[in-house]
Amino acid sequence: MPRRIGADIVSGRKAPPTALARGHRFVPVIAFAVAAALLTVSAAAEIRVVGSDLLGPDFARAVETFARHNDSTVRLDLRGSRPGVADLGAGRADVGLFLLPPGETPAGEGLTNRVIGYQVAVVVVPAASPLTQVTTAQLRGIFSATPGDTFTRWGELNLIGAWTARPIALRALSPAAGLAWPLFQRVILADASARPALEFAATPGDFTQRLLATDNSIGVTGQPVAELPGLKVLALAAGPSDPACGPTPEQVHRGSYPLRMPLYVMFRRTEAPGLQLFLKFLLSDEAAVALAPASCLPLPLGVRNQLAFELEEMR
Repeated sequence: MPRRIGADIVSGRKAPPTALARGHRFVPVIAFAVAAALLTVSAAAEIRVVGSDLLGPDFARAVETFARHNDSTVRLDLRGSRPGVADLGAGRADVGLFLLPPGETPAGEGLTNRVIGYQVAVVVVPAASPLTQVTTAQLRGIFSATPGDTFTRWGELNLIGAWTARPIALRALSPAAGLAWPLFQRVILADASARPALEFAATPGDFTQRLLATDNSIGVTGQPVAELPGLKVLALAAGPSDPACGPTPEQVHRGSYPLRMPLYVMFRRTEAPGLQLFLKFLLSDEAAVALAPASCLPLPLGVRNQLAFELEEMR
């Protein structure tokens, strides 16, 4: 049953799970119980927020706390980025939070948008693996079914000793459980099919268990799993002579780490003064912590502070 927070919380319908589609078309992957929730704590002006259902229940709870502490009313309708964009454009919402494929930005007459974070995918190996970094071309050779330079044994990636003849076991979190694989497929494989040997795991827990069970494996998953003991996140390089970068907020924002999907906030610029408190909340440490389980990294602190100042100046 929905919880009460000074008033009834009204839940809406779940959106069907889908995946990151080809041709820059995005529809969300996972629906959760707070698809539409009314967080009411006073008779203050209501802020209607729409957006991606991938933001998760932790974010919904953080919004609830924000509303309670600021004596405000926030209506969350997180049914997905596509319906959210339509609602915002039609004037049925005040703020949109959208995850869109790389290269696509939300657009609408009289609306402005800013990047406030990134959903990130990571490539991981068991800690016992001697591998520490990999190039994007090597990843294509490991995972892609497209003919060309393919790698099936670790010796082909210059691992030596007992690792030379060991086969490469392929793992990934299922597209039904998040955007990690669809994002990897778009950015690294250019939407090509994966090798038949790729094994998908239904949940992050299953993924971790399967990866740790075979130390000759390599896998693609979301950011939170990468922080578990026994796993090692690989740094990624554009080419053999380029520096390898890990998924830090600085490298992700700079674009040096490629497996990222921007999280946009979108609103009418003329309404920015009345939305200041909520927009600042979206850039807060509390929001960053709440979005972490959804594989979202915040902007670097200096960039967040600069954006907060920019939002304050909007009229």
